[in-house]
Amino acid sequence: MIREQQQTDPVTTIGLELTTLKTSNIQKDALIQTMGEQLTMVKLELIQMKGGGN
Repeated sequence: MIREQQQTDPVTTIGLELTTLKTSNIQKDALIQTMGEQLTMVKLELIQMKGGGN
């Protein structure tokens, strides 16, 4: 009976794993957004360098 109490509930384990994955995905989304913003700035600079900003 003590052994059963010490075991982690499978639902709790899965919940913790999902929370970890969600946090990881949020971090990845933020990184992707930042990279997209940087690419947009580089594109604008290239357009200006090509003379498109006249």
